[in-house]
Amino acid sequence: MKVTLATLFAKRFLNFPKQDQEKIRTFIEHVENYGLADLQGRNKSSDNVPTDNLNYLAKVNYAQQHKLWHYHIGIPDYETASNGEQVSEYILHYQYFDDEIKIVAMSYHPPFELPTEDELNDD
Repeated sequence: MKVTLATLFAKRFLNFPKQDQEKIRTFIEHVENYGLADLQGRNKSSDNVPTDNLNYLAKVNYAQQHKLWHYHIGIPDYETASNGEQVSEYILHYQYFDDEIKIVAMSYHPPFELPTEDELNDD
């Protein structure tokens, strides 16, 4: 699977701590070699918004429109959730196309915020 970086994310990536860069590189290498199967952290569609969220419908539509997913990248470390999945404080946001993903942002979680239009654009 092909992995690309959105323009703004690529610029920000250069200023991330080295250990964070390495975790992102490991994710990229895994996806390029094995796709999205068997990732260590939780990986899911970003349209899976809790129904009690005040902006539920708008967030679902935005996530679907932009094909947004997110992955718990293990920054600073992984923790085991009650369902056994590996989660972390930081998540990597990406757009999931047929045989390609484009990494667009990384953010603290919670609260869960979707990437902005500026982060999605490649201008």
